[in-house]
Formats: sequence, C-alpha cells, structure tokens
Amino acid sequence: MAFASQNNGGGRIGIIAGSGRLPLALALTLQSNGGTPYLMLVEGEADPVDYAGFPHEIIPITKVGRFLKALARENCQSVTLAGPVHRPDFKNILPDVEGMKLLARLTRASRKGDDGLMRTIAAFLQEKGFTVVGAHELASDLLAPLGAFGKHEPGENDKADITTGIHIVKEIGRLDIGQAAIIREGYVLAVEAAEGTDGLLKRSREFAWGHPAGVLVKLSKPQQDLRSDMPTIGRDTVQAAKEAGLKGIAVEGGKTLVLDLKEVVREADAAGLFIVGVETDGKSE
Repeated sequence: MAFASQNNGGGRIGIIAGSGRLPLALALTLQSNGGTPYLMLVEGEADPVDYAGFPHEIIPITKVGRFLKALARENCQSVTLAGPVHRPDFKNILPDVEGMKLLARLTRASRKGDDGLMRTIAAFLQEKGFTVVGAHELASDLLAPLGAFGKHEPGENDKADITTGIHIVKEIGRLDIGQAAIIREGYVLAVEAAEGTDGLLKRSREFAWGHPAGVLVKLSKPQQDLRSDMPTIGRDTVQAAKEAGLKGIAVEGGKTLVLDLKEVVREADAAGLFIVGVETDGKSE
C-alpha cells in the first residue's frame, strides 16, 4: 500500500471518527505502517468496541474544546475526519466554550447542507493550527482505480446509463442533495437524498426487475472538501446493489474510497456485478 508519512505535518495522526467502517480501516492501515493514530470517537456515531485495540476517547460532537485538547495533548499536529456524522439538532445542544465559537458558523453552514458543515469544521481546525488531511492522502491505495475492478464490465447500454448518471449526480451534487443516483435503461430510478447511499439502495429494492438491470452511479459533489468527506463504497454497497437487482456500480476514479478492495471485487464477481471507475467527463473506462 502507498502511505503518507505518519508524521504528516509533524507528530502523530489524529482521527475524528464518525460512523461506518472508514475510520477503523484507516486506523488499521496507519497501524500496519508502524503508526499509532489517536482516535477521537464521536459519541453516538463510532462504536467503541471496534476501537478497543487503539488509544482513543469518546467525545460528544458539541464538545469542540475536548477535541482540541485531545489533539494537542496527543501531539496530533495533523488530523483527519473519517466517517459520516449525523447533523446535530442545533436547538437541543449544549456546546462548550470552543463549541460556542463554532456554533454560529455551523448553524449558517447547515443551511448549505452536510458538505458545508464539514468544510466549516475543517476550516476551524486549521485556524487552530492543525493540518487537515484526507484519508486518501494517508492511504492512497484506498482510492478507486479507473476501469473495471473485476471480471465483469459494463455493456453499451450500461455505459449510456453511466453517462446519464454522471450528469444527474453532478447536478444533485451541485445542489448539495446527494452523491448518487440509480439509472436503468435511461430512466432515473432514484436519487440519493438525506438517507444516504445505503438508504437509496434499500429504497430501490421495490423497483427490482426479474433480471439484473440498472447502475448505481456515485460521485463526489463539485464543491466537496475531499479531505473531510470523500465518497466511499465497500462490501455492504455491493451486497445492497445485488439486493436491489442492479447490474453494476460506477464510481469516480481517484475520488472515491474503496474499503477492502479485494473483498469488494470478490463479492462483485460472485454476484455477477460490474464495478467500474469512471472519469467525470461522462466517459466510462
């Protein structure tokens, strides 16, 4: 695997861990390279049981001062935000002093969607003297390659659906609605909204045909800060796409994280699904 230095920017790497498998995958990757990342688990998002083998602490999302103190105490001059965090209810939060400084900015940013929240948090950390790095900068081999991942490839009709999907997903991304859409034979079956990609795929099961058809297209948003929020797929995505009756998955090469690539390819091959990394000019590889 290709890695950035554990001392990216000096000191150890701090990981603010949200939900999903990305924070753990990243921590394991850094550990295998000889590093000792420090995990700050967002309360209610990351499961502490998963991180028993790593130095960590649990911090409520509104206690910004505790995140800053932990980063300074553990000599984490660089920090990455990994895994989604649900948008807090701003009417019912009790922030600490640093949280109060950030609260007004977060409230304004929330009107611009989840990506606005992540950009605001990243900017705040930088103002406090920390270097914000992306998961892809720490473990570049997690990035999706261009072209077909496994033995199955999209046909001509699938490529047309991918082209349509790229256009649709770019537009909903520009509006900060979502990162994915499902296209079937030129028809926009569903677009991602607040439920996320897993919810999108689950919702699409009711539209499944008697034979596999349709493509999940997932891309980064045009304004997305990839250091703090990069599209991610994994084995669960493959399983959900299979259950939704799809033929394949198209992601953005070089701008999508793939967790457990070998297992993703193995499961996709076994399920008869293609997975392809595409360029965002509308052409599949």
